[in-house]
Amino acid sequence: DVPAWLRSLRLHKYSPIFEKMNWKSMIYLTDEQLEAMGVSALGARRKMLKVFD
Repeated sequence: DVPAWLRSLRLHKYSPIFEKMNWKSMIYLTDEQLEAMGVSALGARRKMLKVFD
């Protein structure tokens, strides 16, 4: 589940952004899309994108 995954990355503060998304749609997000959605910290986006690869 997405909130648990975000907690495991210590990125749980972003849970509200992804609460309506499922894993299948999240793995196709780009850096630019994450930033536009409100994940402004580069380190947080890199952590997420590393898992998506």
